Amino acid sequence: MKSNPENRVKTRFEHECSITLENSEIGLQRGARMYNYSDFGLYFEADIQLQPKTEIRIGISNSPFAPEPDQYENFRGIIKWRKELKHSAYYYGYGVKLFGEVSEEDKSEPGVGSRKHPRKACSIPLKYEYENTIFHATTENVSRGGVFIKSRDTVPVGQTIKVEIPLSKKGKIARLTGKVMRTNPQGFGIQFISSR
Repeated sequence: MKSNPENRVKTRFEHECSITLENSEIGLQRGARMYNYSDFGLYFEADIQLQPKTEIRIGISNSPFAPEPDQYENFRGIIKWRKELKHSAYYYGYGVKLFGEVSEEDKSEPGVGSRKHPRKACSIPLKYEYENTIFHATTENVSRGGVFIKSRDTVPVGQTIKVEIPLSKKGKIARLTGKVMRTNPQGFGIQFISSR
């Protein structure tokens, strides 16, 4: 059997396993799956939309790069390309160039193993405004730095929206402005940029 049927410069080897994606913008994102790898890269599929040139950290539960089977390893990488998938359980496929394994010093950085602002799972009704239209939705989780909004109405990555979140104390409302950092079929995550 031919080991390099696509005639690539670097041969790809099949290896399917679950992976964890992480960076300072998306936090910890589970549910991605790796399907193949080469000496300096890998291919995975996920529901989260990441932009090419995004730097990420990838945790591989059964790393093919490890000297022994069933080892967990963390790698730094950069998204080289993204494609929409029509015949997959996931929405997007990604090609990643790996820089190397994440060092112990890197693991202490915000967004690697921990978030700059810890998230709290919660379901709070809220309103958000986008393109002069007000939408009703709920939170999935919230932190001091942002919120994930569960909504069927999509807002593109990079857009700025206004959000009103009711606070438990005396009926007050937090009026915030945020930038959409990530989207998936369940909604979108925003990073707060200022209050209004």
